[in-house]
Amino acid sequence: MTTYIIKPVGLFFLICIAISVFQCSSPKPKKNDGTFNTLVKKVNLKLKTNVDSALLLSKNLYEYSIEEKNNSQLFQASYLRGRAFELATKNDSALDYYKKMQNYAYLLNDTVKILRSYNALGTIFNELNVNDSVEYYYRTGIEFATLIKDTLQQANFNTNIGLYYEQCNKSDSAMFCYTKAALFYEKINDSVNMALVYRNLGNIFIKQNLPEKAIHFILHAININKQSGNYVEEGLDYSNLAITYKKINKDSASYYFQKSIKLLSGYGSILNIMMTKFNYANYLKSIGKINDAEKLYKEVLQLSVENNNVKGQLYSYNLLAKIAVLRKNSKQANDYFNLSLKLAQKNRLKTDVLRLYLDIFEGNMELRNIELASNYFKLWSSLNDSLQTSTQKEVIIKYNTIYETEKKELLIKLLENERESSRIRSKYLFFVFIISMLGTLSILYAFWIRSKHAKQKLLISEQKQKAQELVLHNKDLILLSNEQKAILDKQEIVANQKLLVSKMLLLSHHSEFLSSTLVKLQDLNQKLSSKEQQDSLIEIFNSIKNEVKPKRWDDFQQQYMKSHEDFFIKLNQLHPNLTAGDHRLCAMLRMNLSIKEISELTMQTSRAIEMARFRLRNKFGLEREDNLTAYLTRF
Repeated sequence: MTTYIIKPVGLFFLICIAISVFQCSSPKPKKNDGTFNTLVKKVNLKLKTNVDSALLLSKNLYEYSIEEKNNSQLFQASYLRGRAFELATKNDSALDYYKKMQNYAYLLNDTVKILRSYNALGTIFNELNVNDSVEYYYRTGIEFATLIKDTLQQANFNTNIGLYYEQCNKSDSAMFCYTKAALFYEKINDSVNMALVYRNLGNIFIKQNLPEKAIHFILHAININKQSGNYVEEGLDYSNLAITYKKINKDSASYYFQKSIKLLSGYGSILNIMMTKFNYANYLKSIGKINDAEKLYKEVLQLSVENNNVKGQLYSYNLLAKIAVLRKNSKQANDYFNLSLKLAQKNRLKTDVLRLYLDIFEGNMELRNIELASNYFKLWSSLNDSLQTSTQKEVIIKYNTIYETEKKELLIKLLENERESSRIRSKYLFFVFIISMLGTLSILYAFWIRSKHAKQKLLISEQKQKAQELVLHNKDLILLSNEQKAILDKQEIVANQKLLVSKMLLLSHHSEFLSSTLVKLQDLNQKLSSKEQQDSLIEIFNSIKNEVKPKRWDDFQQQYMKSHEDFFIKLNQLHPNLTAGDHRLCAMLRMNLSIKEISELTMQTSRAIEMARFRLRNKFGLEREDNLTAYLTRF
């Protein structure tokens, strides 16, 4: 049993004092203070529009009341000062002023003011989650109001304790209190508060997932407020109606949310507009309209900043962070989470800090930031030690299990991915090896066939050449003169040179190709893991190596220069920027070889030879009508 539980004797004694005070007190008439009344009006106005201004003006009002030493004014100033702190979510300061308000009410011996102070204290203790104190002040207020037969106060306290029971999920007790409050309001014909009670009854049915019954009470509240011209309450009721229709008809929900925002934007307070936009944004997020929801959250954030509403800023950042989580934007989500957390810590909102730790943990678990989530889970669990109940301990166990499970699943998934990658990599390397081997063997076989055909062709050519030489020699002895014989000798020399050059080119290319193949085989041998495969590849490597002849372009150039020693000297003088490939092509073109012959000798496509000829023409600066071969024969 806590110290706030009402003891029968103490309650009886307190009631007796209240009756005595009410019957015997005769408050002195207060003089009309114009300055005080003006300040009160200004504070009440600022409480609806700007919390910062309300705090400043309420401070001036309280200091003025102290100077006047008027307890009645101090009672009113304390209430307004506490209300300003409450709206600024500085509940500890609000509690201090509500206690002062209670003291001034006792000094004034005014039971109505005492009841007002009980009402204010019950409300602030409710926000501070001090449940025993809430029930104490509300229950005591009901007893006092019943003794003095104040119907309005009876209705108000029944409404407030009904709200308290509703927050504690005691739906039956809340409905009982609301019903009693409705009867009291009906008795005094207070239609505005009757509408409020109907709205609260509707909210209970919403929580019980009975939207059809909730709609009946909320529509009744809307009709009462519409007839009374109470547009603010009407707008709030439309918001509740939208929340109800959210469970039944999505289109109707959107319509009533918009109608509520329209009414509250014209008549309601900033807090009313912010809360309705929060609810509408949450609804839009629930149906997948993320962009529209984010836009509304940002509007609420701007309103909160402009009016210095800490709670509004805190919730806006938190909800924007959750939007970023849905979009898998880890950086943006944690930026918003940190802004929200800093606000809660700065304003010492311990409950909000606790909830934010949990939200950040859940958000980072969804984003797979396991280590960061773990840190916030530990912070949440540590801070929660002082507030733990059996239910909260179950929640800790639940989230700890979720964290450990997620961590293990992520580790297993990473190991499986690594194993799958290794398997795919092995298959890929084996496939590349097989393809490379087949390709190499195919190239070697094709080269062997070509070499064989070339040798046969060369042998036939040599035999024909010898036969022709024999015939020519015989003809020279019989028919030709010395001059004709000299011409034939010159032609023979040119032909021999051309044949020799072609042979040298072929041997050079042959040697280059085999050398390149040997390099690739060496690289491949280093990648093989099997000893048998390495030995087989070494055998192929040695057989190819024996065929390689150290013949290069330099051999060809030396052989060619024996017959045309001035050609390269003149060519380099006129065109010094030519490459070795250009020299080789110039030599073959000067020998009047066709593109097909050059292609066969260099093992390049005809297209590649054509492109090389085109680049060579550009380097020489030849016009379209100039003949490249004719140009080269000039050197």
